[in-house]
Amino acid sequence: MAIIYNKMFKNKKGSAMVFALVLITNALIIVASIVFISATQFKASGAISLTPEAFQKADSGLEYVLWEINKGGATTVGDVCDSFQAATKKCIINDPESVVFFIDENDNVLSSSADIDDVDSVKVIGEVQDGSVRVSRALRTTLFSNPN
Repeated sequence: MAIIYNKMFKNKKGSAMVFALVLITNALIIVASIVFISATQFKASGAISLTPEAFQKADSGLEYVLWEINKGGATTVGDVCDSFQAATKKCIINDPESVVFFIDENDNVLSSSADIDDVDSVKVIGEVQDGSVRVSRALRTTLFSNPN
């Protein structure tokens, strides 16, 4: 048995080094995979923890918009907004921090000069960012006119 072993490994200098290199490479691949999976899970858990805050901002923004519309002081879409980005038709509300889109009955986003009576529905987006993790939640509701 020793003769066969000696014949197999005789004149094979450096085979132990190649074998060790293969083992180290495999170990590095496994460690890199574990680190990648852990980082992905950490990022996902961060997103999950931010979800309630993003939803709360969207819900608070929606309540604010409905209150502004129902109190009767707003005559145009722009009257409800703290600022309005004309290019994207985003209505910005600072407190609560929300982005609002006013939508007509044909599902078109309205500009700031549109009459408040032309609004069919409202979409509000609440967004939270913590480092590289950004979570957005949106709510949309249809406005109904008073039947009386």
